[in-house]
Amino acid sequence: MFVLKLVFISLAISSALGSVARQRSSSCGVGEFPCSDRVCVAAGRVCDGRRDCSDGADEAVCFTGGTQDELFEDPVLHRLKRQASQCRKDQWQCRDGTCIAFDGKCDGVPDCQDKSDETFALCRKTRCQPNWFRCTYGACVDGTAPCNGKTECADNSDELMPSCRNETNEAHGIFKCSDGTTIPASDHCDGTPNCADGSDETITACAAKTCPSYLFQCAYGACVDQGSDCNGKTDCADGSDESDELCDKMLPPVESTTLPVSSGRCVLPPYPEHGSYRVSGAPRARPGQAFRALALTVVCNSDYVLSGNNLVFCQDGTWSVDSLPKCTRYCKLEASSAVRYDCLVSGNITGKRPCGSQEPVGTVVQPECNTPNYYSTDSRLMRCTESGWDYTAHCYPECGRVTPDGVDLIIDGRRAKRGELPWHAGIYRKNTNPYMQICGGSLISNTVVISAAHCFWNDLTKKQPPSNYAVAIGKLYRPWANQMDVDAQKSDVKDLHIPPRFQGSAANFQEDIAIVILQTAFEYRTYVRPVCIDFEVNFDRRQLQPSKMGKVAGWGLTSENGVASQVLQVVELPYVSIEECINTAPPGFREYITSDKICAGYTNGTALCKGDSGGGLAFPEPERGIDRYYLRGIVSTAPNNENACNAHTLTTFTQITKHEMFIKQFLQ
Repeated sequence: MFVLKLVFISLAISSALGSVARQRSSSCGVGEFPCSDRVCVAAGRVCDGRRDCSDGADEAVCFTGGTQDELFEDPVLHRLKRQASQCRKDQWQCRDGTCIAFDGKCDGVPDCQDKSDETFALCRKTRCQPNWFRCTYGACVDGTAPCNGKTECADNSDELMPSCRNETNEAHGIFKCSDGTTIPASDHCDGTPNCADGSDETITACAAKTCPSYLFQCAYGACVDQGSDCNGKTDCADGSDESDELCDKMLPPVESTTLPVSSGRCVLPPYPEHGSYRVSGAPRARPGQAFRALALTVVCNSDYVLSGNNLVFCQDGTWSVDSLPKCTRYCKLEASSAVRYDCLVSGNITGKRPCGSQEPVGTVVQPECNTPNYYSTDSRLMRCTESGWDYTAHCYPECGRVTPDGVDLIIDGRRAKRGELPWHAGIYRKNTNPYMQICGGSLISNTVVISAAHCFWNDLTKKQPPSNYAVAIGKLYRPWANQMDVDAQKSDVKDLHIPPRFQGSAANFQEDIAIVILQTAFEYRTYVRPVCIDFEVNFDRRQLQPSKMGKVAGWGLTSENGVASQVLQVVELPYVSIEECINTAPPGFREYITSDKICAGYTNGTALCKGDSGGGLAFPEPERGIDRYYLRGIVSTAPNNENACNAHTLTTFTQITKHEMFIKQFLQ
């Protein structure tokens, strides 16, 4: 009779849970039970004899109807049901038995030591909010994650999308493999490698893929037939449709054979709030169990820090501490060259102290921008609360400001003062030793320089490899390694981006603009600052008025048939209307004045020349009592004559506002 009673209870629980699985709220994730008040608790806590929902719904369902097959429709849920969770109701149990915060799973960051909280099998059915980004394996991260230079998805899919490389995987029904061969676009990300190198079935190729609801999405993004999961046949190139976890073939974690003893004077206390602990040699030990002696390690949930030693010992009822160390919420302060954080001290002693990288709840911080290279428009204090900082300070780089009282192309120009145009960069070709300066550029962020596309172009071999070039800024002297350039910073080129329509002289140098991505970020200093950039049309028109003067710098030829200047030259050039530019240009050059060009200059012998290409034409605007220079054009082309440089002509510049979207995608 006793045996029959146990069987009845088991079947009742299975039936009840099956019914729950059918009615599971979409607001709860895989492996979670929805309480009546919409709170989610771990599935392993249903029918365990304890009320985890405030209304006891997790226990009330234990004797309702249903079938066991319905309960196990999701293999991950099945696995979780078989494991009786020993975590608190606000925690989720990792595969290794440890506990993490409930909201720590499928958030892009592995919180479990075995990373079981960020797996494809667990996260693939997660529903993300509309303003969030969905990682390829299913996790939900902040909507700003894609292509921001930081890995926020556990599989790095937020940084592997083709758009992060300014590429398109498919064009005109063709997919280009990494080895240069092509396949039909329909064979791209279909689960079967069709490229000889397999590059059509990788997360790099498929990260941006979205599958229709009637298809199954592989862990790396490919789309295969619905029902491919756990059908005994591998349909995904990475085998994710037949993974052990997805198909409920996972073996239980290997645990120590040491079992908790049933007697002893060392009784395990409750888990600390916002944390848990592990008992050495007894991974299955739980609060309330007794030992003769033990050693435990306290761990805190994500965003909590331990106050005290994480190791606690007990021998015959004598503990090494009076109570377990507490897990305290903290706020992170990222080190930055832009801002300094001072923590305010209150109580008997008032004042300031340098802040650490982690500060507890209640800390008040006074942020200070590192002048003169950064500024802020807000002077509020920051307070660490339970939900994080109530305000985050923003320090903006001082753009477009010339350096006052500096130290003492361009034909008839004058020597630049040190720091006069602190955004001017030199583009160097690396095929000589030392490197040879070939063009100029303008710093628009600490990792991005804007220049002319023709500086990186060959009409026969087209766009040149980024590895051929290096960039230097803060230089007054042209040679790459001049020892008098004490403020110079240098970097190799990591990547180059040129508009697809640019085809050099074949297309009249239309869209002559290049975005240069630096391998090493530059640090803003007194003589290294970005130029301001603004795409507002009316502001652009206000600055580009006939006879208004803009500045440009370069190391170009110093006379019509002269040599390149060894010291940076600066010239002020007046803006010239497009009508006057076309009328004064030689007939053979007018076709080069394309729709994205503006003109500036004189016809009296002051001009830009070979070596000045790519430099920025910037115009001043008074703001808060100072002049800021805004980039309006990039040195592009000028008419030729019998001399090496035509000093009696206007110069065309690629207009920045005509390429707003192209530029902005690299300024995130």
